[in-house]
Amino acid sequence: MASGIKGQLKPTAGSPDYASTALFTATSTTTFILSACNQGATPDTIRIAVVPGSVNNTTGTISVDYYLEHDYPLAANSAIERTGITVEAQSRVFVGSGAGNVSFSAYGIES
Repeated sequence: MASGIKGQLKPTAGSPDYASTALFTATSTTTFILSACNQGATPDTIRIAVVPGSVNNTTGTISVDYYLEHDYPLAANSAIERTGITVEAQSRVFVGSGAGNVSFSAYGIES
């Protein structure tokens, strides 16, 4: 049972898609906390998508069905956490922000 940091990423501005770098891909059932930190002096928006392991697309737009947050406003120099997110093996977590000022960290435990 591995625990600790699952992924850390500060993507460039824009919406994530299947060609984007995933924050992480689960190797087994994983429960994690996701933190988003706006490092900018102005508000930004964030997107967080959890794509099931059964979806293996590598190009194209991520389905709206998979978003936990979509253009969620995040104040300047602030952070949020989403806790208790559980995903199946091979699920991918994609993140993005409107202006590219937000860093994301996921940490948790695999079972």
